[in-house]
Parts: sequence; C-alpha cells; structure tokens
Amino acid sequence: MLTKADLKRAHIIQTAIHYLNEHELHTLTLDKVAQKASISKGGLLYHFNTKDELLLAIAHTIMAEFVDSFEALSKREHGIGKRTRGFILASQKDFEAGAWINIAIQINQHDNQAISIAYEQLLESLLHDGLEPSIVHMIRLTIDGLYYSKLLNIAPVSKEVSDSVFQQLLQMTRKGDET
Repeated sequence: MLTKADLKRAHIIQTAIHYLNEHELHTLTLDKVAQKASISKGGLLYHFNTKDELLLAIAHTIMAEFVDSFEALSKREHGIGKRTRGFILASQKDFEAGAWINIAIQINQHDNQAISIAYEQLLESLLHDGLEPSIVHMIRLTIDGLYYSKLLNIAPVSKEVSDSVFQQLLQMTRKGDET
C-alpha cells in the first residue's frame, strides 16, 4: 500500500511529466513544478532534494511505464513474435504520445546506464521470441531510427509514415505464423 508520501511523490513526478508535455526539458525548474503541482517548493524539496533527483525519478517513471505497457501489450498477443509485437505496439503508443523515451534519454544523456540495462534486457527477451534474430534487430533498429529522427529533428516523418512503418514492422513478425 502506498503511503501519503509515496502518493505525493508520484503526483510531483506526474506533474513534471505533464509540464514536459507542454514545454522543453531545459525550461523545467523546481519552482515551476511546485507551482504546477500546487505545493510549496519546500514540500517538493522534501521529496526531491535537487532538480537532478526529480529528473532521474522522471526518467525512471518513463522507463517503468514503457516496460509496463510492453508487458501488457505482449500478453494480448499470441504465437511466435508476441513479445516483439508487444514491443512494436508499446513503441508506437509511446511515439504517438510524444516519444517519452526520448525525454528519458535526454535526462540521462551523460549516464544512460540504467536505461541501457533496461533496454538491453527487454531486447534480449525479444531475441528468444521465436523470430529470426535478424528480423528482431531490423525491427529494433527501425524503431530506434524513428525515435532518433524525432529526438534530433533530422527529417522526422509524418504520422502517416510512422503508422505505416509500425504496421509493416508488425507484419514482419507475422510471416509464416498460422495463429
């Protein structure tokens, strides 16, 4: 059961995430988050001693929500490639919601070890999904490319193109699947 402090902490993190949905990462301040969360700055500092602590909590929350989405979507799928389809669907959901994984990467740009470990574990599970490893790698690298294109603003694709790409990736996981 969550304590009152846990609930307040979660509220602050979600408020900061909502702030980032409307503003650039570099504009986030503890004062702005406290104001948007309707708490005092001292109340915020009780839960997060520094902006860096809050940012790490945001990145952790984003990754945890992505993994939870991946697990839930994977459970809805059946047959060979079900975890890979869950990964594609979770990525598409995140991408359409604003590519939050990119925010987590930006937050941890100097130390991506936690994100890297979580991502590597997820990818390792995809390699044991019954698909050819080269197919899994092509899917992963295509999704990475969509994210990096958006993150770096290098020829980002339209929603129609990204939707088509995600659909093609899903088709790659169903070749020869009779389920």
